[in-house]
Amino acid sequence: MRKTERVLIIILIVVAGTISGCGSHAGGTANIVPTPSPTVSTGSYWPLVTKAQTLFSSADFAAAMNTARQAIAVNPHDNTAWRLYRQAVIAQAGDDYLQQLPKSRYRLPVKVFVRDQVNHTRAWVIIDVREKSEFAAGHIDGAINIPFRELLHHLDKLPNSKTAPILLYCHTQKRATHALVVLHELGYLKVYNLEGGYAAYEEWMKHNAVPTPGPTPTPGPEEPDFGC
Repeated sequence: MRKTERVLIIILIVVAGTISGCGSHAGGTANIVPTPSPTVSTGSYWPLVTKAQTLFSSADFAAAMNTARQAIAVNPHDNTAWRLYRQAVIAQAGDDYLQQLPKSRYRLPVKVFVRDQVNHTRAWVIIDVREKSEFAAGHIDGAINIPFRELLHHLDKLPNSKTAPILLYCHTQKRATHALVVLHELGYLKVYNLEGGYAAYEEWMKHNAVPTPGPTPTPGPEEPDFGC
């Protein structure tokens, strides 16, 4: 599955939870229609649709996706196969993401982050995904402000290495979670959220003394397991 396609589908999963409306072969989705095969009869459309539905029900999403594409090639004007195809894409992308999700869910506790900064344990690239006005009112030193909805328009501000440690934060971690999913789908392997967001960071700094640098290594967040 193409990266851009996976990213768009994952955004739909996180924000909406499902896809709505009828399918269409017009516009931006037209380029995914396979070339109709002259050997395939239009009479095979509904059997292919039924097969795709059965595969989807048995959680074989990749096969359901391919079968739905075959049905679309036979009859690109009916919405049923389109709807099945898009549901299979969503399910496959969602299943891939959930299978790769570590127990830590990519959360970095504030106290670990502060100790990292003091001891220079990890060179975090810190991305603040709040709005510019929020950033101007207060932010973590060294953070780069890329508002949540503009993230994909400023990928040039992210590190060139897909294994560089990136820390995202917003006010309470909600917007940063959406951004994290998108960046993971783009191949950034070490992206984390600041647990609790900037609100938790401010609260921690208010009630705790900043630790002094020391030789004791700071425990890091759980590394994601991508089966590599």
